[in-house]
Amino acid sequence: MAIRFLIFIILALVAGSTIAADSVPVTVQRLGDLLVDKELRAPATVISANRAVVTSEVTALIKDVTVDVGDTLRKGDTLVILDDDNNRLMLAQARARLAALKAQIARAKYRLNKAEELLEKNFISDDELVARQTDLAVFEANLQEQEVLISIQALALSRTRIKSPFNAAVVERQAQVGSYAMPGTALMTIVQIDGREIDAEIDPRYAVQLPAVSDLRFVSQGREWRVELSRLSSVIETDTRILHARLKFDGDPAPIGLTGELVWNEATGLMPVAKIVQRGTSLGVFVANSDTVRFVPIPGAQEGRPALVDLSPDTLIVVRGQARLQDGDAVSISRE
Repeated sequence: MAIRFLIFIILALVAGSTIAADSVPVTVQRLGDLLVDKELRAPATVISANRAVVTSEVTALIKDVTVDVGDTLRKGDTLVILDDDNNRLMLAQARARLAALKAQIARAKYRLNKAEELLEKNFISDDELVARQTDLAVFEANLQEQEVLISIQALALSRTRIKSPFNAAVVERQAQVGSYAMPGTALMTIVQIDGREIDAEIDPRYAVQLPAVSDLRFVSQGREWRVELSRLSSVIETDTRILHARLKFDGDPAPIGLTGELVWNEATGLMPVAKIVQRGTSLGVFVANSDTVRFVPIPGAQEGRPALVDLSPDTLIVVRGQARLQDGDAVSISRE
């Protein structure tokens, strides 16, 4: 009797070890904790807020060029000095003419006052009084015209010192000392160095969600800059079928002209590539049910890409040990 009982115990242990040996050890994780967001990218370039070709506004000889390509400028810095001798003489002449008109006005007022006194005594006619009033009015009108002319001459003189309209860098120099400049002559090409922006080419499918994205990044040459959306065009270009977005840097900006990508995440909940396996012609995942697993195909899944899974967030997905599994295999489960 004791021998039979011992044999029974041995057989039971052997059977238990066989069942354990047939179970595949796997690790599972809740689907809701496993999903990743879809990363979206758009071509982008850092651009300047302003790129200006500085031109002459007056006719004069170029006397000096104070900056060259590569120089950094502050707003108001002098770029080019034009010869101003002619403008100074014309301004002096206009001021002299103004002084002469003031003297004529003083004389005309004196004569008018005398005429008014003589009229009371009937020593002059009404016509003579009107003539002296007219003289005074003409001189005063000429005075106003001369004051405008002086302002014009002073403005022309100030334009012989050509200054930077904003903080800038010189990218091209056209002005040469000794050359003759006329209105419209290109002297310098400058690019604004502050207020730079990013121009991104956005697929219209993602334009609606872009204003709500908080984690926008400009990525180029292994570096990353945080950016914020400034404005989004509502016009789809007919040739490229894209929208243009303008973004500003949240911190130190990238160099002007740098090309890269605007990167953000779309909260779609995708299955990571490493958890997807292929069985037969289908790509999918293994779902754990108690002590067995079930292979669930993912419709539309593509090799090497995260995939959208239509399962409950509480579904247990096999994340380790799935490579050797087949549908319906017995498993021993541990949690991630």
